[in-house]
Order: sequence, then structure tokens, then C-alpha cells
Amino acid sequence: MKARDIYSSYLLIVGAMCLVLGIGNWIVGAVETTKYQNLLHKTAQTGLEETYRSFQELDHQKNEEVLRRINENREKYNAARVKLNFFYVVLIGGRVLFLSGAVLTLCSLIRLIRRDTQFKIRRLEGLAGKDIL
Repeated sequence: MKARDIYSSYLLIVGAMCLVLGIGNWIVGAVETTKYQNLLHKTAQTGLEETYRSFQELDHQKNEEVLRRINENREKYNAARVKLNFFYVVLIGGRVLFLSGAVLTLCSLIRLIRRDTQFKIRRLEGLAGKDIL
């Protein structure tokens, strides 16, 4: 098998590209998922969300000042949840790309090896036919 046979196989090139992209997405997804899971645990609901009802006797401006921290924590928590979901999709996509790239690469290598073997067998049969005459 020649190097030209390997790099001219589109199936092998696509499989290798899927492998590389899958590994990249898998790594980024794993790192970012861990990062946002930790952020979620830090900004988890503190129980202060239920105590805001006791501030009903305040006017609107004072009520907003008191609840600002609770609302900011809630916004950080919701943003971290959305980002965690996105990077979870990236992680799963990376795994799928890696798996499909591995299957494509394996199938194309088997195909190349079989084609090369059949070519060499035909060539040897041709040489053996000449030696008999």
C-alpha cells in the first residue's frame, strides 16, 4: 500500500477529521461542563428566595435594593444552567463525532487493505501464469 492510496481515500480523510473534531469537542465539553457544574454548586439556591415575601411592607425602591442580591444570584444560577446544558450538548456531540470517526477510519482502513491485497494477489497470479508457459 502506498502513501498516495491512504491520503487519496476520502473516507479515511473524513474519518480522521471526525476523530480530531470529536476529540476537541469532547475535551472542551468535559472541561467546561465541570467548570459550570462547580459554578452551579456555588450559586445554588440559598433559601433567600423564599424570604423575600417578608419585604412586602417596603416600598418598591427599597424592595428592589433588598432583593438585588437575590436576583443577581438567581440570574447567575440560570445563566450557568444554560451554559452547562450547551456544553453538555458539545460533550455528547464530541463523543458521537469521535465514535463515527473511529468507525469510518476503521472501515476505510479495512477497505484499503483489502483492495491492496486483492491487487497483489492478481499481480502474483499474473506472474505465476507467465512462469508456467
